[in-house]
Amino acid sequence: MHVGNQALLERLDRGPCFLLLGQRYLSIETGSDPLAGPLVRALGVNGPQQSVYQAVLGLAPGQRQAAAKALTEAGRALVLPPPVRTTLEFPWNGVLSSAVDPAWRAGLQREWRTIQQIVPQRDRTRVSRNAFDVQALMLFGGVDQPADDQPPATRPELTRRRAIAAEALGRVVSDALTPRGLLVIEGWGLDDWLTPETLYAQICDAVPGQVHLFSATDEILADDHIQEAIDLQVLVPHRESFASVVVEARSTGRLSEERPATALTRALRVGDRLLTMDRSRWQRILPHARPMDVDLLDDPPAESSERRYQKFREFLGTSDGSPAWWAHARGLSFERSFEQALSDLVEQSAGAREQRGPLMVVGQSGTGKSVALARLAFQTARSGRRVVLHIPRRSTRPEYEALDDFCLWAEEQTGGNTLIVWDGMIEPQEYRRLFDYLRSRGRKVVVVGSCYWDADLFAGPYKRRQRPSGKSSPANSRYVPGRDFIKAPATLAGKELQRFLRYLGDFDVRLKPGDEQAVSRDGSFLAALYRLLPEVHGSLSSGLALELRRSEHLLNTAARTRMDFRANSAMADALERAGLLHGLEVVLDHNGDTLASAENDPYERLLGLVLLIHSHGLRIPLELALRTIGRDGVRNLPDLLSGIDIIRWDEDEVGNYTLGGRNQLEARLLTQARGSGKGREASQIAEVLELVRPDARARGGGPEIDFALELLTRIGPQGDRDQRLYGAHYLEFADSIAELCMRVADPVVHARLTHKEVNLRREWAVRDQRREGTDPDMRMAALEAAQEAVDEVLRSAEDVGLRPQIRLNLYVEQASVRGSQLYELLHSNSDGQLPSSPPSEAYITDKLQVIQRSVQSALSCEGTNYYPVDVLCWVCLNTLKAGVLSDEASATLLGNCLSMLTAIDPDTLDPRQAARYHSKFEEIATLAGDTVLAEQQLKKLEAYDEPLAAFFYALKVSGFLQKNPQQGGARRALKHLRERPDRLQDERCIRLAVDLQWFARTGERFMSGERQTLPLDSAAWQECLDLTELATMHDVVNSLRVMFMRALALFHMGRVEHALDAFRELDRLSFEQRDRRRVINVYVASSEDGMPRVFRARVLRVDSDSRSGRCWVEDYQREFPFDPVNFGADQAIVGRTFDAYVVFNMRGPWLEPPREPGERRGPTLLGPAGESHHETRGVQ
Repeated sequence: MHVGNQALLERLDRGPCFLLLGQRYLSIETGSDPLAGPLVRALGVNGPQQSVYQAVLGLAPGQRQAAAKALTEAGRALVLPPPVRTTLEFPWNGVLSSAVDPAWRAGLQREWRTIQQIVPQRDRTRVSRNAFDVQALMLFGGVDQPADDQPPATRPELTRRRAIAAEALGRVVSDALTPRGLLVIEGWGLDDWLTPETLYAQICDAVPGQVHLFSATDEILADDHIQEAIDLQVLVPHRESFASVVVEARSTGRLSEERPATALTRALRVGDRLLTMDRSRWQRILPHARPMDVDLLDDPPAESSERRYQKFREFLGTSDGSPAWWAHARGLSFERSFEQALSDLVEQSAGAREQRGPLMVVGQSGTGKSVALARLAFQTARSGRRVVLHIPRRSTRPEYEALDDFCLWAEEQTGGNTLIVWDGMIEPQEYRRLFDYLRSRGRKVVVVGSCYWDADLFAGPYKRRQRPSGKSSPANSRYVPGRDFIKAPATLAGKELQRFLRYLGDFDVRLKPGDEQAVSRDGSFLAALYRLLPEVHGSLSSGLALELRRSEHLLNTAARTRMDFRANSAMADALERAGLLHGLEVVLDHNGDTLASAENDPYERLLGLVLLIHSHGLRIPLELALRTIGRDGVRNLPDLLSGIDIIRWDEDEVGNYTLGGRNQLEARLLTQARGSGKGREASQIAEVLELVRPDARARGGGPEIDFALELLTRIGPQGDRDQRLYGAHYLEFADSIAELCMRVADPVVHARLTHKEVNLRREWAVRDQRREGTDPDMRMAALEAAQEAVDEVLRSAEDVGLRPQIRLNLYVEQASVRGSQLYELLHSNSDGQLPSSPPSEAYITDKLQVIQRSVQSALSCEGTNYYPVDVLCWVCLNTLKAGVLSDEASATLLGNCLSMLTAIDPDTLDPRQAARYHSKFEEIATLAGDTVLAEQQLKKLEAYDEPLAAFFYALKVSGFLQKNPQQGGARRALKHLRERPDRLQDERCIRLAVDLQWFARTGERFMSGERQTLPLDSAAWQECLDLTELATMHDVVNSLRVMFMRALALFHMGRVEHALDAFRELDRLSFEQRDRRRVINVYVASSEDGMPRVFRARVLRVDSDSRSGRCWVEDYQREFPFDPVNFGADQAIVGRTFDAYVVFNMRGPWLEPPREPGERRGPTLLGPAGESHHETRGVQ
């Protein structure tokens, strides 16, 4: 088969491109190997009768080292022939070679790429497509490599290594090449260690025209295996060299120069400076976020109006992947009115000394959020105000450590903060987690994200309740408009509508009569886009369904005939109907046939699957998608999809390919148009999950595992409400995950998948319970399977080193499963009520104790997380409502719940957790007031559990139960708890006593504010220390708050060394648990009346980046850290002495400049000093 060079050049320009370099690569032009001479001289023979590689195999053991040394030195000193240099300088996505000398690897070196030299190992070689960090796979080792990676010295060893080389080549062809890639073979001969049989076996399943053999001789072409590959059309022979083709194509402008079009300059602009980033840091951040470097900010070239219109239409057709930065450079996107408010909010946040959290753009689909965020990133970077990172929407979460490393670099270079724009369309708490992590690391960042509108979080007035101290706090924690988020309105009106119409006019978009009135009447931005650009005469759904049917018809036709075909986009169809195009025919099946036949065709099945996945906001990895259609589908896929506009290929910065639609809304509408039903969709998703292949060499299991986990998050119980549509099919998903888990060896990946499996089984059972399903045995079987799975993973959790966050999730799920089992037992009657023979109280109590142990284990992983406590609360409420427990057992259960609830500060929770906390607290407090807190009931409880009765009494008289604590009540409650020693042996009483002690002394909950003074005398500090020691001894929950109080007490009692040791442990644990208040300066060292103390500090050291330093504090006779920026450049000078406060956060004591109460970042006076300050201000 003859394939013109134009098809080859198109593949070379499109990529990915791999090179297989044979052992004849140095003798292509002359026929002689320049390495033969040095080898002959090193061995002391007259001349080898065989080739270099045959001679190497026949060497005696004593000669091998001399031969390796000679080939190494000669290869490093060799000046490569120009054709070889041209071949190696090409921007390959990967290079494989059977050659063992170092010359070819040296030839790969370019200033814009790094080389990863790899010797393949069986089942352990991970292939990459990263052209900027290109892999050089030494199929048979190298003479300059360590002993284990030396070339084979005997024929049996060669046979073994040949099998490994074949496996590596096969992995490139099957996994890395993709159906649209290219494999170039150059310098290969029949006597190569990579034999014709091996080569044929690995390339025979490639896509037709995908493998090209250059410098092919008559002898090579006569080989049976090579001829068979040519007959199969998978191998295309060329007698000329690859270098000659490249040189000729570049001279005529048909092939770009050696450096890729997307070359990484690694330069960012801030102000008038260009910041250069080293290659390793650049390559580390690229898989997770795109730095807005100068390459993205270049002004476009001058272009005609026709060319601008063409780029405008191209921009409108871009998919949901990475933004089209070239469109923003040309000003092609429409700027919505809310974007100015967003920009102002970002600048305000960037200039603030302290931030509440991430900023968000919220709104429904199709309101311009992604375009607005891309423009924000682009304009901020172009202005040079700060370094900018952009994270596009993708299935995998960015690696926090990589972002931290980048932000640290940016701070060291500029001293300013970094803008992170994450267009994730995920829950607000995900942005909060990133923000808290970076802030806990001390990074200066502004995080801006996107999410869907949620009335529970973003709507309604922001009501506040009054505290006894006169301050206010959120009654219902919500995000505040204009401070925490900007809303992207779904409607166009007034001036914005007129601007939009003028924007269309600038691109010569002609409106039909009535269009403007229709848009004004509808008011929808999305409807305006689809009505005017491009569907002038049709509704969105009908136009998209038309394109879907037409594409399926073309796929069917092309798959049958394998002839060239063409498909136009929905925009083209609409423009044709508007009279802007001519000669466009739409082939439709008007006989009313449904789309059911698509399920039997592999290409249409693929199309439906890709759209289904994208309707949930994800793009499917290419290799995973191809597995759904089998080998026959893969062979013809590139040609078939080249004409289908609905499906788009996307490549990330490291060469991973995904398939998706043009945008999520369109994919959702097209999926609905197919009408296959949720049952069929669930089966497709389950099939995809079963086909996922974990990558044992990749961190986290590889992109397919990340995709599977994110897909389950989107469609599972934690997904968006509109996507939580598959509840009836959760068991089907869980079974697929269980099958996948059997193929996973990595314990961390196995644990993450098991968590999803268990969650789906439990949520299916809960859903069936709520719907009063008729098969309780099936529900119980699902819950038992979930229990077995989670118990098995947790048994080995500590041994395999699971991260605290993963263990937390598993323990919460373990408690939830057992809680659901208990609910099932208590409502197993046919009418969903208590069965006639309910389980005994002893059995129920035992189950409750097991659940509490799981909750306590979860809290030991992260003491400030509310969800474990929430599980215990709903289990408590469900059990008590069933009425199966005695009064004493009910009181114990209520006491345990209230103890854990009162230990949580709701102000530290995110809005969603805080809302659940307040709801559960009110419910359980009301229930306790009805059943336990009456005087007669308390006396009855004393006989059963005296410490528990004391706990309830203390809660009642302190006001904690009513969430209205008073200092006098706190003192009475604390006194009551201390009256009997056994009360402070009870963990519930200890937890409460710690809070009561602090509130009684200060009038504030512990850690409830910032920079509060400490009006405690030595006796009070001793009481705090005693209580925290008791809590550490008896309380099974490891509380960071208790550790903080203990460290403060030790410090103020003069035991500074012990205090610093305690702070170091607290620093470590708070970092592991990602406590959001870790770096907040909570307290200020003060006198007993609550006045802040001023210390003299002498600067000992200022770090080179001026971000930290050490001062000598005379009063304590030791060094303390400080932030030079806070004190100013004129003070942060070695040897300079200044006044300072000593402030405390979870990292320990720090120094801050003295400020007056009431000033920004000034101290909050408590105790007598606070009362005097309020009286003085009142007089004024």
